[in-house]
Amino acid sequence: MEAISRRLNELAEWAMALLLAAMVLIPGLAITGRFVFSYSLFWSDEVTRFLLIWISFLGMSVGVRRGAHPGIDSLVRLLPSRAARLVLSGAVVLSLIFFTLMMAYGGVLVLRTWPQRSPSLGLRMTLPYLAVPVAGLLMLLHGVALWLRGCPLPASGGRDG
Repeated sequence: MEAISRRLNELAEWAMALLLAAMVLIPGLAITGRFVFSYSLFWSDEVTRFLLIWISFLGMSVGVRRGAHPGIDSLVRLLPSRAARLVLSGAVVLSLIFFTLMMAYGGVLVLRTWPQRSPSLGLRMTLPYLAVPVAGLLMLLHGVALWLRGCPLPASGGRDG
C-alpha cells in the first residue's frame, strides 16, 4: 500500500505542476492576445478556474501524504505514548471516514452534474467536480498507508511513563 500511495502522490505532484504551468500560461496568453492582438480568449477564465479547482484538490491529497495539514497535538503531547498512539489512530480512522464520505458524495455530485455544461466552452461540469471524488480516493489511500505504517507521534509527543 505504501508503494501505491507514494506513486500516486508522485503522479499528483506532476499533474499539479503541469496544471499550474497551464494556469500561468493561459491568462498570460489571454492578456497578450487582448492587448497586443486585440483578440480575446473567451474561455481563459473558465479554464483557469477549473485548473485551480483541480490543483487545490490534488494539493489536499499531497498534504495528507506528507502529513502537512495543520493539527492540534496538545492533547497527544500530554498523554503517555500508548494513549497518544491510540488518539492518533482514532484521528486517522475519523479522517478515513471523512475521505470515504468525500469520495461517495463527490461521486453523487459528479453524476448529478453530468447534464450541466460550462458557459464558455460547453464542457460537462462533471470535469471540475470530478476533482472531489478523485481527491477523496487519493486521500483515502494515503490515509490507509499512514495507518498501516503506524501513526508517528509528533516530535515531542507522548510521555513515557
